[in-house]
Amino acid sequence: MGAVNAVLRSPGAFFGEIGRISLGVVPWAERCFGVTGGMWHLFMQAVYFSTIGPMRGESRLRAQLFPLMTNVGVRSLPIVSLVAILMGSILILQTGDVLQQYGQIDQAPGMVALSMTRELGPLMTAIVLIARVGASFTAVLGSMNINDEITALETMAINPIGYLVAPRILAMIVMAPCLVLFAYIVGMAGGWISAWALYDISTAFYIRQSFDFLSMSDVLSGILKAVVFSLLVSLISCYFGLTSKGGPTGLGRNIMVSVVTCLVVVVLADALLTALLINYFL
Repeated sequence: MGAVNAVLRSPGAFFGEIGRISLGVVPWAERCFGVTGGMWHLFMQAVYFSTIGPMRGESRLRAQLFPLMTNVGVRSLPIVSLVAILMGSILILQTGDVLQQYGQIDQAPGMVALSMTRELGPLMTAIVLIARVGASFTAVLGSMNINDEITALETMAINPIGYLVAPRILAMIVMAPCLVLFAYIVGMAGGWISAWALYDISTAFYIRQSFDFLSMSDVLSGILKAVVFSLLVSLISCYFGLTSKGGPTGLGRNIMVSVVTCLVVVVLADALLTALLINYFL
């Protein structure tokens, strides 16, 4: 684990020193700065092996990328579709009666469309990917680390970050926006089912109202969130996988920490991006 440790620990030590100097001797602060530094350096290495590395023959990106894209995108599609269609239906169920009381039931399709594109589509897709893909990334890389399989890659002159981490990050960044776009459509379809069954809203009217409320900035804001969320989830999951130690107990702990960290960071990033996009672009 020499190469990986060098990548993950040197910036971690630097940021840990910043934590000790600026915040005093606080264990959680030192740990937070160390993890942040390690993730940043891991990200920079992944960028190199995703762009320059393949052109110089230093990365076997293609061998891993397409199977991972299938795993991240195609195999996540059923659960993303199920969650999206339920969220669209729940939006109508929760708000339909109130809108009807005020004579505004005609606004329900637009409300579903805006909610799915601006917020629920990218956020719920990210949560599904955390549970299904992020935990898997941490478990696979953690098992390889504990069983010295990453060391074996290094002895064969294969860079573990280029071979294992870069394809995972790239697969997430490519497939997450595709899943979010599909979640838009399925979520609005779920809203249409409830609106048609409960409030007799016609299909043509529902589609027209949805498009009247939407703008390209709404769609693109969700895509931007999907890209940011996928980057954060893949980076955090891979980092905690590569730093796993202590056998099955340590691996289980790192998977738990990875999932919780991903959830917190994604929600925080969602709040920041929403404030930025609404104030400046929407």
